Amino acid sequence: MKGTERYLAFIIESRHITAVEVAHSPKGKTLTAAGSFDSEIDFDSPEIFSEIGSASREKLFVREIQAFMKRVAAGAHFFSFGLNTRMAMLQQVPVEATLSDDEFALHLNWELQNYYPNAQPEQYVVQPYALVGDDGTPGSNAMIISVKKTFVNFLNNVCHELHGSMHILDIDQFCAEGALLYNYPHLASKRTAVIGVDEETLDAGLLVNGKNSDIRTMRWTRDLEVIDRYAREKGAEVIYCHGRLVNQRLVDQLKNISPIDVELADPFRKVALPATIKGVDEIKMRRQEYTAAVGLAVREE
Repeated sequence: MKGTERYLAFIIESRHITAVEVAHSPKGKTLTAAGSFDSEIDFDSPEIFSEIGSASREKLFVREIQAFMKRVAAGAHFFSFGLNTRMAMLQQVPVEATLSDDEFALHLNWELQNYYPNAQPEQYVVQPYALVGDDGTPGSNAMIISVKKTFVNFLNNVCHELHGSMHILDIDQFCAEGALLYNYPHLASKRTAVIGVDEETLDAGLLVNGKNSDIRTMRWTRDLEVIDRYAREKGAEVIYCHGRLVNQRLVDQLKNISPIDVELADPFRKVALPATIKGVDEIKMRRQEYTAAVGLAVREE
């Protein structure tokens, strides 16, 4: 990398949007803006996948992003989006290593139609994500991520109207795991439970030697034993918590009931956080909220 380029990442949770802008330079990664806003669009609604009304939703989302960028002084032209598991199909399936590329593509379409019986495969973007086994070696399972092409087109059009381009589209839990691996390199040799807390659900994942071995979404009833049970069943050595509803009090409560080390995620350990950024004190206070967004914004591929 010869110069500096800024990347703006948005994590979409229903109507709430959390975003960070990170500058990539030969000297490293630096936070240049961060914040959040509430959209008039309900991204969990099935209407978001419809072509009907799409143009007006695009214009509205563009205006909302422009207002946000002006408020936090962001200026990126590369935009990434992290989706929750209600906006995409996320399904773990067994995969035979002997399948050819064509057979694998047919297998993905078959799994898609099992999940959505009335689905037409050509209407979806389908991406497999390899999972490692319990010992960290290549496993026999894969995670299938499927997103409706109408929604991908919606985001591409929004980026175009912002005079930029879409950089990465991913699942928010994978983004959070990326932030942890970037900021805590020692996790590449540990079994790590990554827990994202939402209003109604828990996103739980297991990293084995830095590779994803398991990911699932569970109903959240404020019962911390659900987190402890998952981590113990997976043999985790440490639990990292992130998300809007996570705070030090929740982490301390979890420490009281779990024999496993519990940490509050800090996505800025290896990302420079200048004192001149707008709202820097609030960003520091709520840093765990930005974990997934940072993990998305630091990516270069």
